[in-house]
Amino acid sequence: MNQTEQLSVFITGANGGMGLDTSKILVSSGIHRLVMATRTMDKAVTAKSKIDTAYPGHQTQIEVASGFDMTDPKAIEKAVHKLPKDQPFNIIFLQAGGVIFSNDYSYLTWNNTAIEKTIFQNVIGPYITLLQLKKHGLIAPNARVVFAGGEGARGIPGMIEKPVFDTINDFKNYIYGKGNLPKYNPMNAIGVSKLMGAVLSQKLSSLEKNMDVIWFTPGLTYGTNGLAAKPAIQRWFMEKIMFGIAGFLGFAQSPMQGAQKYVDCLLGVYGKNGDVLGAPEGKVLGDLVDQKPMNQMFTNTALQDEFWHILNTIYMPYHVI
Repeated sequence: MNQTEQLSVFITGANGGMGLDTSKILVSSGIHRLVMATRTMDKAVTAKSKIDTAYPGHQTQIEVASGFDMTDPKAIEKAVHKLPKDQPFNIIFLQAGGVIFSNDYSYLTWNNTAIEKTIFQNVIGPYITLLQLKKHGLIAPNARVVFAGGEGARGIPGMIEKPVFDTINDFKNYIYGKGNLPKYNPMNAIGVSKLMGAVLSQKLSSLEKNMDVIWFTPGLTYGTNGLAAKPAIQRWFMEKIMFGIAGFLGFAQSPMQGAQKYVDCLLGVYGKNGDVLGAPEGKVLGDLVDQKPMNQMFTNTALQDEFWHILNTIYMPYHVI
């Protein structure tokens, strides 16, 4: 039995887009166990059936789990509580999330605190999921935790502004919805949320002793579930026309190509504790490199500490394994 055949993997948002394609590749590689975590059981069962149909006779033990709504901490708590006990995960892929398409900022209130919604569902929900897995003893020693990144965290000219906060107070105003905020732009908001995912992963990587935490983006990918909330016609235009042209010109890759890179990262082909990996400077697709030098916010310790304080204030104190 090789190492891959012994692995137990947990993936959020496994029912569509990159999550589903990553799940397919993992199953085809012969991992021992895969838990597909989704918001609803219907989505989970449908996703599992797609894999069973695509790979008849596969040897992977596929389990489905519902209730993983990244905007609902209580639902996440209940969902993790229902997972089989004494079956910890070697690999945890936190990739559920998406863009909030609206005309203005949206906020979620938790413990009497309003938090910008894109950050909540792309970073805080996954963080809570990780904490709950830890609380229930479902993280194996030396586990590998991968946060799904995005090229927008260091900016994409003409698409996403480089997310930068001149002061910590500017960041606090942004996340709490105070002061004079820039006009809401859904793509800029997803860029900020991906940045904060990298900021959190950096903090976790410095604290954890028994797991590796990596932030990873495979490069610009078309056809993912990130546009799921966009009106049907606009979504069709962006996915089929804009991203289709980008793919044809080599500026974007297919979901399966992106998923293969994620699988390589999950299985340890590249990426070590504390890494922030993605496409090279000035490109959205290409050889995987260290992205930390591309945006000073990635390693801003004051920003890390403030976000850490906010997380532990609105949810619960964090205890290092």
